[in-house]
Parts: sequence; C-alpha cells; structure tokens
Amino acid sequence: MKIGISRPYADPGHPIPDVDMGAICQIAEEVGFDWVTYGHHTIRPLEEAVKPPHFGVPLYLDPLIGAARGLALTKTLEVSTGVLIMPMQHPVVVAKQVATIDRYSGAERFFLGLGTGGASRLEIELTGGSFERRWAYTMESIAIMKGLWTEDRFTFKGEFFDFPPTLLGPRPATQPHTPIWLGGFSDAVLQRIGEHCNGWLPVYAGAKLAFGAGHAGTDSAYDDLKAGRRKLHRFAEEAGREVSHFDINVILTPESATDVVRGFEDAGADRLAFTLPEVTSVEEARAELEKLAGRVL
Repeated sequence: MKIGISRPYADPGHPIPDVDMGAICQIAEEVGFDWVTYGHHTIRPLEEAVKPPHFGVPLYLDPLIGAARGLALTKTLEVSTGVLIMPMQHPVVVAKQVATIDRYSGAERFFLGLGTGGASRLEIELTGGSFERRWAYTMESIAIMKGLWTEDRFTFKGEFFDFPPTLLGPRPATQPHTPIWLGGFSDAVLQRIGEHCNGWLPVYAGAKLAFGAGHAGTDSAYDDLKAGRRKLHRFAEEAGREVSHFDINVILTPESATDVVRGFEDAGADRLAFTLPEVTSVEEARAELEKLAGRVL
C-alpha cells in the first residue's frame, strides 16, 4: 500500500497562506511518501450557509496547476486531485489540461479524482454549473473526456453537450487514459465507479466512519472499505464491464490516529493519505512531514 498526504484540511484563510504545492510535493518525496492529493474549491460565497465538513468554502490553490507544479519538481511521486469539482468545469478544457499534465509527468503519475462538491450551491452555480444536475453533468463530462482521450473520431450527443466528429490531442501518456477516481460513499457513487471509472476516494476518520457516512451494516472504516470494494466489483459485473481491480485510495481526516496503516492495508486499500495539520510556511510543512514520516513510514 502506498502512503501519502492530503493538503491541510483546514481553511488556509484570507489572505491565503496556502503553502506552495510544489514545495509540499518535493518534501513529501524526499522523506519517503508515495502520493500527494489536493482538494479543490474556488470562490467563497460570504452569506451562504454551507454543509459540513466545511464552515465557509476553503480558499485553496488550483489543484490542476498545483499538480502540474508538484509533478514537475519530483521524479516518482504520484499526485491526484482529491477532488476536482467537475460541475464547475468544462470537460474539453479539463481533458486538455489532464492530458498535458499526464504527458509532462509520464505515465501513471497523475490521477484525476472527481466529485460534485455540494458544500455550497452558489459556488457551483456562480461558475456556471447546475447544483441539481451536478452528478448528471459530471458523468456526461467523464464520458466526453474518455472519448476525447481514446477516439480518433469522437462524437457525442447528451443532455449538456452535442459533439460533431472531433479529435483531441496530444493524448495522455497513460493508456488507455488517465485514471478517473470518484469521491463519495453512496451506492450511487459506487455504481458510477463500477460502470465508468477506475477508482474510489473515500474519506475516513481513522478507523472510524466520517461525517455519518457509511454502508449499511458497517461500523468501522475497515468494514466499510471492504463493503465498498465488493459493491464496486458487483456493479461492474452487472454492467458487463470486466475490471480486475479498482484503485481504492483513502483520505484520512486531520484527527485520525496514525496506527491505522495495517488495518487499511488488510481491508484492501491501495493508497492511504494522512491529512497535514494546518501549516503556514514551507518550514512548518517540512517539520510536520518529517514528523509524520517518522510515525507512518
């Protein structure tokens, strides 16, 4: 199992002391981590009540630009978005950006983690998306990106987009395309992964469930992960899709204990990311990364 880190979960505040992702990735690779994942939010509506775990939409750096910087400054580190909020994006633009990042970094170093946000309706709507149709838009976007990455003559007609014969290039170095992971817990999310994607990004509070989310009959993160993995393969089989392995990539909340590595490995996780505490400088980040590496690597 690969061990990594997730960006500070806390809101970096305003003005934004969000630490350079390139520096974070360089230090992470130096001290022995395998993976860095980085979240996504854009603008903060100032008078809208938002859903937990956020209490005010965080002011993060752009995760695709950050991933490109982090990958350019490292040699072996894997980087993912965790997660890019797709209802605020155009699939052609993301397809081009991801293909470029993938080609520059080399095959199988970048992974596209997607989600639909949901903490803030306004954040999605003010960037042109539909809050009510956010999952429909996301899945249509995934179909478009996969087609653009793999087909010489791509056509598409859906609810949101109508493509005449189209070609996108250059394509990702990873074949057949950059892996797509989805964040979430519901059976609907797992079904979407089983039918269309390559991996799952759940969030847990150490060995416990987080945010009250979990599959029926599970009371621990380990059991929940096992249940989710079984469902992924069942949904894929029911859809007639042959997938021998789905990447399962766990992000842990900040309060999580560090003695959970073996439990998640036994439960079938491929990657485990510990969330950095709040840091405001590269020096603080290095100290925390070195301390964390000493406990979990």
